Amino acid sequence: MKKSNFLKTVLGVATAMLMTGNVIGQVEDSDYELYDADRLAPDSVDYVTFKTGGTTMGYYAVPDPVYHPNYNVAGSWNITNGFTWNWTNPTHPGTAVTFTPASPVPDTNYVRITYPMLGNYVINVAERAPASFGSCEDATPTVMNVTLINPPTGTAAINPGVLWQEITLNQAYQICGPQVAQTVSVAFNEAVPNHMGSYAFQVTETIELLDGTGGVIATPQAETVIQDFPLAGKLKGSNLGTLPAAAFTTATPVFTYSFASDALAIQQNAGIDARTRYTYKVTRTGAAAQNGFVSAISHKSDYISGTVNYYNFTNQTVYFIVNPTPATGTIYYIPNDFNY
Repeated sequence: MKKSNFLKTVLGVATAMLMTGNVIGQVEDSDYELYDADRLAPDSVDYVTFKTGGTTMGYYAVPDPVYHPNYNVAGSWNITNGFTWNWTNPTHPGTAVTFTPASPVPDTNYVRITYPMLGNYVINVAERAPASFGSCEDATPTVMNVTLINPPTGTAAINPGVLWQEITLNQAYQICGPQVAQTVSVAFNEAVPNHMGSYAFQVTETIELLDGTGGVIATPQAETVIQDFPLAGKLKGSNLGTLPAAAFTTATPVFTYSFASDALAIQQNAGIDARTRYTYKVTRTGAAAQNGFVSAISHKSDYISGTVNYYNFTNQTVYFIVNPTPATGTIYYIPNDFNY
């Protein structure tokens, strides 16, 4: 991949108002970067999360510096009048994209592209000079590869081993006696390369004491956030958070985050050992009561709309129950002097 931050570092990028969906400034937005240094045969792919009704993304084509000497900070990013950029879609998975030029003009080097379906697209753009400059048009358009992927899916799971009694497969288990810490996993499925997997969500823990019927009789620890991966600090290979034994394994399209639970101690109720349930839940970052997570690619795909789409975990909750060993009581019998 030849992707770089060339546009940010060389063009001295300023901030546009793309997130509002309104006026597009005559600048390169600070969140944009060069797609691929090889404009004719790129080996990069722009991954975009597909949404019902199509996904719209915005793109800039860098103007020819000879014809646009003021397209820089000193020149206030001005484009020479009369030039146009012809955007085309030579390859698509069955339905062509829709191009929407900047409105209001004059940012004619900017376009919004709506992708109507899943699959691979090739986007071309060629700069054309007006008649006053000879009506020349680039015969070798710049090429961009785009792939529309399904929204990510996610689920929490546990599998503590054969010694545990299964209550619900991969979700709930119980056993006699206190136990060492167990592994909790959160698996994401997303068709992106290994290095692109990155996710925003949080993990909570609740500790409850149960009676013989499973009813809650005490709550030593109410639901507490024990790990948060916010939108600006997503889980990734370089950011595993602080939970013990945290790990992130990537094998496209499966990305798995795992961590160690607390040591599963049997806690007491009024001085008596009680059935103790440890519950771990994955929820929306900043909102423990809500289901949902965001991937780096899905977040990027929400850029134009400005509204972050959250995707529900298939399974949010897992739990372990550690049961105290029964204390056998005394034996009752009919007394010897019953009929004496």
